[in-house]
Amino acid sequence: MDEILAGIDVGTSKTAVIIAESTNDELKVRGFGVAPTEGVVRGIVTNIEKAEQGILRALSMAEKQSQLKIKQAVVAFGGSQIKTVKSHGVIAIPKERGMINYNDRAKLIESAKSVSLPQDAQIIDYAIHDFIVDGASGIEDPIGMSASKLEGDILLFITQTPAIGNLLKALGDANITPTDIIVSPIASANSVLTDEERELGVILIDIGAGNTDAVVYRRNRPQTVVSVPYAGESVTHDLMVGLKLTKRAAEELKQKNGCALKDGLDEDTDVKIMGIGGREPRIVKKSFIAMIMEARLEEILSMIVEQLNKNGVELNGENFPAGVVLTGGTTLTPKLVFLAEKVLKLPVRIGLPGDRSPVPDGMNTPDYHIAWGALQIASRRHKLAEMLESDSGKLPAFWNKIKKWILQKL
Repeated sequence: MDEILAGIDVGTSKTAVIIAESTNDELKVRGFGVAPTEGVVRGIVTNIEKAEQGILRALSMAEKQSQLKIKQAVVAFGGSQIKTVKSHGVIAIPKERGMINYNDRAKLIESAKSVSLPQDAQIIDYAIHDFIVDGASGIEDPIGMSASKLEGDILLFITQTPAIGNLLKALGDANITPTDIIVSPIASANSVLTDEERELGVILIDIGAGNTDAVVYRRNRPQTVVSVPYAGESVTHDLMVGLKLTKRAAEELKQKNGCALKDGLDEDTDVKIMGIGGREPRIVKKSFIAMIMEARLEEILSMIVEQLNKNGVELNGENFPAGVVLTGGTTLTPKLVFLAEKVLKLPVRIGLPGDRSPVPDGMNTPDYHIAWGALQIASRRHKLAEMLESDSGKLPAFWNKIKKWILQKL
């Protein structure tokens, strides 16, 4: 049966909504929309009413295009407030069966989730790091394998309950019930990384408005996730301070005349900057704008390298033959690839939502990569739930627990 799914990404600067139809194991986009976000700082909802308005505007655009009314959606959630913990799960396979099924996989994940959490903290998502069958690691899919024991290394994504609670409240006020929560870095990676890149070894760096996230993939599995609370808005702030501009004027200047490399300008032209409060306009060199932007962007990339090093990740061509993929709104900055290659010393490309699967005209932009990736993951999880029902004859208890927890937060 065809199923209608919706994905929502409430970011620092914009809210994106995608409505899709799941048909024959494929997602067909029916509608999409994006609207400016207010009331969100570095991925955290600080004003529920303003965040709700951004959700409603983007939702209205997607619903109008699709001619569908949405009441449920998978929701992306990210930012430096998310902590990643690697956990280990283990279960025994009944001797009389001797074969791993979908229920075993679900029980393994539940086993890995049995960790001690700080007060007011919640596990909001997970990602498979490795399956281990009777001591053999590196198993891509254990379903159907003969075994006596199934183990797994699972990445757990944890955040403070108030942080996710405010987002869920804004969605509830917009009459949207979340069906699943997907962490933004994993959603982003799912959208823009190719299978070959993830298998060979690649680093995804998502430079948004409020946060910059990085995900390391090897052997088709996420290895490490890091985040820093600096991104596109940090660049805007530096332009505000350095050139004495309003936030709106600095953002407009960045988009129209920005460049990530001072030495990468084709021509060092003059740029007229309007004065604040009726003051006379000023003239600055484009190279001066680029100098301010380059300094901040280089710092952000260097901070990501530092965080990866702290997590035992060494950036070199041997470890990452597929190099680096940059995504997020800030990647629209001219010459950013050249700056990234200079800092990271690896080949770099820009990633877009259409890199793994075709998307409609107008959707292949950094506005939609997280919502699209979250939708793809949710679609696979829905199919997993169907397989679980087939194995057990009913929806397993852990799935009902997740839905009950989400609804309690509304």
